Amino acid sequence: MFNSNTNSFIGSIMNMYADIYKQEAVQDPNTGAVVRKWVYSKTIKCKIEPVRMRGSSKGDNKSFAKTSDMEYDEKIQLKMYSSELMSKRWRIENIKTSKKKPIFIEIDKIDQPNTIFEVTASHAEIDPFGNTTYFASILVRSEVQSNDPT
Repeated sequence: MFNSNTNSFIGSIMNMYADIYKQEAVQDPNTGAVVRKWVYSKTIKCKIEPVRMRGSSKGDNKSFAKTSDMEYDEKIQLKMYSSELMSKRWRIENIKTSKKKPIFIEIDKIDQPNTIFEVTASHAEIDPFGNTTYFASILVRSEVQSNDPT
């Protein structure tokens, strides 16, 4: 398993931080309905890279499409390298540099909050000796940029 103390090269490239929020099902005390709630779990070291758009050799990893209500929807896709296998039931937020500076923010929103990402895929990267060196995950910008119960 990955260990930044024993593998200083891999540990040195994990020069960013991200917060993991886990999904919990809770019952609304007023209605009795079961709702999804996002709860902070921990902060991890990671490395984030933009993913190129399909068929494009340049760009900033963003695409825009019209939604069913004819509004534009921004898509951002990233690749995250970390020491943990990520679950599709988790959200990634507060991606920061090694100096704790935010990297992805919602610039067009009041107070410019951090962008919330969903995990769409995660898998282990194996070295030639059969050991897990790190995990690679694909993140996409969540359509709902809020952790309020839904």
